Amino acid sequence: MTAEKVDLRGAAATLLLTLYMRAWDARQRNPILGDRYAVEVMERIDVDRRLLFLASGDASAVTCRARTLDGWTREFLAAHPDDAQVLHLGCGLDSRPLRVEVPESCRWLDVDQPEVIDLRRRLYALPDHVETIPSSVSDDGWWSHVATDRPTLAIAEGLFMYVPGGDVHRAVDRLTDTASEGELAFDAVAPWTVFASGMAPSFRTAGARFRWSWDGTDFAKRHPRLWEVDDVSVYDMAAISEPRVYLRPLLSLAGLVPAMRDSMRLHRFRFSGITS
Repeated sequence: MTAEKVDLRGAAATLLLTLYMRAWDARQRNPILGDRYAVEVMERIDVDRRLLFLASGDASAVTCRARTLDGWTREFLAAHPDDAQVLHLGCGLDSRPLRVEVPESCRWLDVDQPEVIDLRRRLYALPDHVETIPSSVSDDGWWSHVATDRPTLAIAEGLFMYVPGGDVHRAVDRLTDTASEGELAFDAVAPWTVFASGMAPSFRTAGARFRWSWDGTDFAKRHPRLWEVDDVSVYDMAAISEPRVYLRPLLSLAGLVPAMRDSMRLHRFRFSGITS
């Protein structure tokens, strides 16, 4: 079988990094996420290996992040077994709808750039009830696909840090103004990582960098209809779950430094009611 040539640049190229890290994890003796779909896709694509330089070093953080978001997704689907709606924002080549086994009663919308959705359709055999929408998350037009009468979970994994802050806040407002009730789950980075991202070899090769960082006070002021139910350190989870046991003490020590512990955190919010 001829490998699928994949040539992405900018923020879209980072989906190859996370795909590689999930595949790396799945090949370990005691994987954190165990995403077999990532292994299958990596074996089918031909990519610029420079993009993957040292990527496995962050694999435990990326897979802990995905595992937690999978858990929150399953909780939401269990709480709304008949009418759930999931917006998988910036879905990339993530196999989440396959990993969580989306029920047919759920409306699941995968949203990403047109070139990414085209690649996703070719590489994954997704169920018929998983809809793929080729659009930038920042565009307004795709929101017409979203049902207003279903409890809605919006997942933005590895997305918001690449988006200008104004676009992040507009997307959050569109969610709470469109859906009747639901949840928002996403990861956010500390301010210092925005500068650091410009120095990372893989990011420089891809032509990508972070553009938005977390400010809890500002976020709460901008989105008063949201209430937070979870705020967890991805770094803390990675230090505990790292499959290379010899690294765990080093990660634990580094995690005593607040800047490292808070470098990436997962947030889950809830909301209810559409304003008139």
